[in-house]
Amino acid sequence: MSFRTTLIVLNLVVFGGILAFIVYRVFSLRRNPEPRKPQNIETFFDDEVLEGPKLERVLFVSLISLVLIVVALVAYFLWEPFREADANAGFNQRSIGRGATLFANNQSPHYDSTKSLLCANCHGVDAGGGTANFVIKSEVATCDPNAKITEEYAAQHPECLPKQVAWQAPNLTFAALRYSSAQLKQIITYGRPGTPMPAWGVVSGRGALDDQSIQDLVNYLESIKITPTKAKALDDISVTRKAALDAVQGPKGDGGAKAALAKAQAALAALPATATADERATATAAVASAQTDLNNALAYQALVDNPANEGLVLFENNCARCHTRGWSYYDPLHPAANPPPGPMGGGAYGPDLTGGDENRQFPPPDGDTNLYTWIAIGVPANQGYGLRGISSGRMPHFGDVLTKDQITKIMAYERSL
Repeated sequence: MSFRTTLIVLNLVVFGGILAFIVYRVFSLRRNPEPRKPQNIETFFDDEVLEGPKLERVLFVSLISLVLIVVALVAYFLWEPFREADANAGFNQRSIGRGATLFANNQSPHYDSTKSLLCANCHGVDAGGGTANFVIKSEVATCDPNAKITEEYAAQHPECLPKQVAWQAPNLTFAALRYSSAQLKQIITYGRPGTPMPAWGVVSGRGALDDQSIQDLVNYLESIKITPTKAKALDDISVTRKAALDAVQGPKGDGGAKAALAKAQAALAALPATATADERATATAAVASAQTDLNNALAYQALVDNPANEGLVLFENNCARCHTRGWSYYDPLHPAANPPPGPMGGGAYGPDLTGGDENRQFPPPDGDTNLYTWIAIGVPANQGYGLRGISSGRMPHFGDVLTKDQITKIMAYERSL
């Protein structure tokens, strides 16, 4: 039996005893209806008894009562912080459970068809990241944004048609390392305009969640975050280089783009002499496509393997989502699959970092120190940073995710823009 259950039982027993005593007194009066003599005319104890044994008994009972009250107050004083901490921990655990249910999809153990928001459809069942289908509008300057899309218009202006892309949803096990609780609440409440992330908060005017439900999601994200030590030990550069190598030759050295090209070439060579022109054209196109994929994989591998590009790779993995238009759906291994991204660091959700803006914002002699603080720790909303910046409070902080050396390399790359 838990301590809480014991207290509940004890209170019920005391309450039952008091109720039984009241009932007894009521029924005892009915059995004894004879009026009693008023106490003011009844002979009472004389002074020797009142100021002797009677007074001693009363004082003794008072002393015992005082001791019990003091002991109870001291015990309550010592126990209350633990009770409060247990209550807060219990509330937080229940909040995390509600958040897990809100986050879940039908592949998750916490799924509830009446409550779950299906966040896991985009961010993955384990919140490790995923993709979301999203339609982007054409940004070609010659296109009319108000034009009616017809078959004739589509045939004449294919570059002006909207396009569906696979938007990379971020890994949320890092979210609570990069954002404060207040920042996470702001993101969930208002969403990310221009991205698949919708607004969920009632106060946004477009969502359905109240403040407690938003906090439940935040508490869930904070409960699944990895430790800073583990995050830094992942080594962004090494992970990216391995992914590039796997794209070329597969995780075990017998797959990837090389194996796909060899398979396509073998299929072309195996065509019989009686193969039709269409069959031969299809096999030839498959070889050309596989060769293009291999060329892209080799080019990307060469890029990430070059030590001079480590700052670029770190920027792409951590900063480009906000500071480069279109980077969230761009795949360097298949660059033709989606519209090309804007200039690296040229601005999107976050500001434009090109044209030497970073150097003007963080000039000597304290520029590097201030820039490092801005990236690693951040600045609260409406406070200044750098030479003339005013924080919006939305810039994530990377001090718990990246090492000092990695942040320094990002700084050098940003200054090179």
